[in-house]
Amino acid sequence: MITIIALFLGDHFVYKICPGKPEITQFLDILALSLPLLTDMLQHTNIHNAFANYFTKDKLHPFLYHLSKKMSEGNVCLALDSMTTEEWENEAPDPQVVQQHVLVGNADEVKPFILFQDRLYLHRFYHYEKQFVQKILVLVRAEVVPERMDFLRTLRPFIQEQLFAPEAGLQSTNWQMVACLNAFLHQFSIISGGPGTGKTTTVTKLLSLFLYENRECRIMLCAPTGKAKVRLEEGLRKVRTAFHAIEIEESIIARIEQLQTSTIHSLLGYIPDSIHFKHNEHNPLEADVLIVDECSMIDMALFHKLFKAIDPLKTKVILLGDQNQLASVDAGSVFSDLCAETTLINQFDAARAGFLNEFLDHEAHRIQPESISTPHAHPLFQHIVALQLSYRFDDDKGIGKLSKAILHNDVAAINSFFEAPDEVVALHKHSALPQCVQDFSQKLLATQGGYIGIPDISEALARMTNSTILCVVKEGRQGVYALNEQVARNLFNPEAVFYENQLIMVSQNQPQEGIFNGDMALIRSSASDGLYYAYLPKSEQEYMTITPPQIQSWEPAYAMTIHKSQGSEFNEVLIVLPEAKEHQLLTRELLYTAITRAKRKVVIVGDKDTILATAAQSIRRISGIQQQFLILQ
Repeated sequence: MITIIALFLGDHFVYKICPGKPEITQFLDILALSLPLLTDMLQHTNIHNAFANYFTKDKLHPFLYHLSKKMSEGNVCLALDSMTTEEWENEAPDPQVVQQHVLVGNADEVKPFILFQDRLYLHRFYHYEKQFVQKILVLVRAEVVPERMDFLRTLRPFIQEQLFAPEAGLQSTNWQMVACLNAFLHQFSIISGGPGTGKTTTVTKLLSLFLYENRECRIMLCAPTGKAKVRLEEGLRKVRTAFHAIEIEESIIARIEQLQTSTIHSLLGYIPDSIHFKHNEHNPLEADVLIVDECSMIDMALFHKLFKAIDPLKTKVILLGDQNQLASVDAGSVFSDLCAETTLINQFDAARAGFLNEFLDHEAHRIQPESISTPHAHPLFQHIVALQLSYRFDDDKGIGKLSKAILHNDVAAINSFFEAPDEVVALHKHSALPQCVQDFSQKLLATQGGYIGIPDISEALARMTNSTILCVVKEGRQGVYALNEQVARNLFNPEAVFYENQLIMVSQNQPQEGIFNGDMALIRSSASDGLYYAYLPKSEQEYMTITPPQIQSWEPAYAMTIHKSQGSEFNEVLIVLPEAKEHQLLTRELLYTAITRAKRKVVIVGDKDTILATAAQSIRRISGIQQQFLILQ
C-alpha cells in the first residue's frame, strides 16, 4: 500500500518534502514499474478503503475513499459541490472537515491533498493540471498574431486559388480553411472534428504554410499509440494525392512526405526502468512546430509530461482530435475539457472574422454572423476550431446518421434504424450473436476481402484490418475473450499457442524494440525454415518481422474492446453490446466511438432498449481545467 500511496502523491510531492534526496525519487521509479503486479495483487481488496485507511480513519476518511473511487473511474479529482447523497452512500460528510484537515492544503502548500475550487485532488494530479494550464497560458501570451497575419496576406493568391480552391457544392463555412489559417496565427491551437471531416488534410495544408514561411522549419508529429502514429504517417504519405490539383513547390511536398511520426513516449525519449523521459523542462524538444494527433486518448499525466518538454517561446503546438470520442483509459479527459466551453468553439471577434473572410471569396464559405461574437476573456477564445462537414459520411443516412443520432440522443432517428432496413447499418438482437460471429469469421477469408489466403505479406497486412469485432466488456458471452475463442474455433480450431494466420495484438509497450501496446501482428510460417514469424505493419508498405516469443505480452485480436480500437479504422465493424442495459460502461461516447471506427458498414448486436439506454447515458469526467484557466489567466 505504501507503493500505491507514493505513486498517487507523485515525485513533485517527494521533491518538496525530500529535497536533495534523489534516492527517494529513484525509489518512486521502481515503485511505478511494480504497479501492474500490485494492481493484480489488490484486485480482490477494497483498494479505495485501504487507500483512505492508510492516511486516516477520522472524518476525512469518506472524502479520501470517494476521491480514490472517482479517480478509478477516470476523474482527476473529487468535486465536493456536485456529490449527491446517493453518491455519498447516504452519509454526506461535513465539507468543513476537508477545509480544516491537516492533510489538506491549498494550492501553494505541500500537503498530500489539495483543495481547489471545491475540488479535492491528490497532490500529484493538482500539479499536473495546474502546470499543464500554465504552459498553455505561456504559449498563448507568446503569440504575435499581427505579424503572422501580414505573412499570410503575402500568400493570399496561393491560399485562395490553390491551397483552398473553392469547393463545388460547399454551402457552408469552409472550416478547413478557417482552422488552417487560424492555427497558423497562434502558438497554441485546437482542431477538433469527427471521422472524415478532414483533420489530416487540414494539417497537411497547414504544414505547407509553415514550410513556405521557413524551409528549415523543425516539425514534430506524434500520437498516443502505435496505431494512431501509423495512421497519421499514412495521411502524410498521401500528400501528393491531397495536392494533386495544387501548384505547390516539389521541395515542400517532399519535406512533408519525409516527415516522421512518433508515439508520444518515443518522442519524449523513453528511459528504461523509469517513469521519466529524456525530454522535460530542462531538456525541451527541439521543434518549431509540434502536432499531436488523437488527443482524446491522452490522459492528464501524459499530457503534463508532454507539455513539460515544450519550450513555449520556440514551439507552436497544434492539438488534433475528436472531442466526442471516449476519453483516455487513465485519469483525465483533457482534450474534451479543453473544448468543454462551447461558447469558445468556432467563435471569433469581428476583426479576426474579417481577416479570415479576406481569404474566402464565396459568401456562403465565409464565417457567418453566428460565429462572430464580442471578445471573450477566456484565453482560448479564437483558439478552437471544430470541423463540421464529414466528407466520408452523409448525415442523413447510414453511419453518419446513426453516429449523429447517438451523439445527440435522438430517439426518433435511432428508432428509424429498427423500423426500416439500412444497407450500411444493421441492428440485431442478442439471439443473433452466434450467426453474426460466424458471418464475421467468413469475412476474414480472401474470397470475401479478408487476409486469409493472401500470400503476399504486405497485402495480407493491409487486409488484416478490413473487419473487426468491437466489445464493451472482456468477460461473458458478449466479451472479447469468448468471441476471440469463437472466431479462432470457426476458422482454425487451433491446438498450439501460435498458428498459421493467427491475429494478435501487443498488450505491453516494448519501446526499445519498436513494439507498442495496440500494435497488430499476423502470425505466419516461413517457407524457408518452417518457423512461425510475427509480421507487424509499420506503414502501408513496410512491416517488421520478429519471432512471436519476442512479443512479451499479447492477446488474440479478432475481437477487441472499443477502448483498444481508438486510433484505428476498419471497413466494417461488428459491435457487440452486453445484455445488461444498465451496464456502467454503456455510454453514448463509447457507442459513438465504436460506430465511427467503421468506414463502410456497421453491424450492432444489442437490443433496442440497450441501444436507447446507451445513447441516453453521457459521462463527463471531473476536472478543474476550466477553473484553472479562470484563476491563472
